[in-house]
Amino acid sequence: MKKNNKVAFAMLSLLLMISLHLFNSCGPSVHLTSSWNDKNVQPVRFSKILVMAIGKDLEKRKLGEDNIKAELQKNGFTAATSLDEFGPDFAKINDSLKMRGQLQDKHFDGVITVRVLNVDEHDRWQPGNLYYGPVGFYRGFYGYYYRVWGYYAEPGYMVTDVEVLLESNLYKVDTGELLWSGQSKAFSRNPTEGMARDYAKNIVNDMMVRRVIIP
Repeated sequence: MKKNNKVAFAMLSLLLMISLHLFNSCGPSVHLTSSWNDKNVQPVRFSKILVMAIGKDLEKRKLGEDNIKAELQKNGFTAATSLDEFGPDFAKINDSLKMRGQLQDKHFDGVITVRVLNVDEHDRWQPGNLYYGPVGFYRGFYGYYYRVWGYYAEPGYMVTDVEVLLESNLYKVDTGELLWSGQSKAFSRNPTEGMARDYAKNIVNDMMVRRVIIP
């Protein structure tokens, strides 16, 4: 009985260690690190917000714009993306009067912009882990099989850490006034649907909690 209890305890410990290892390796991949808003401005109820991601990669721009638009709509805001409304070259317009005119022609009074500020990469060594668990079998008395328990190691390996610094801003269309700004860190060059969704939730929620925008 004591032997069985020890085996059960060892198996439970092994499962717990593996679960903790997997949990730690699947932490949040993007989070809002800082934000600012103009305290002198009353909460704004925009009639229509444009989401504009700035960059060369159309796929990443679409992913970001679509998720922020969806998050705004989920919270009761009317929103659209620059790619859907104006096409891929709208963000390249250098004439502010021309851009404002096009925005007002389509009744946008707020704009959220997103761009990458910096990408940092560095290599590091990820040490291996030592586990206690089953390592084999041996044949016991009367032909029964007993599992042999012992320590086994998970080897270490090199990993490349990627840190992407993102900036998102909220402006009023008529004056160009900056109402809110936030910086976020992502840990992959290739954002997933889940990362884009989390990023959108983070920034929209912060704007609402700070009462910068109200639906």
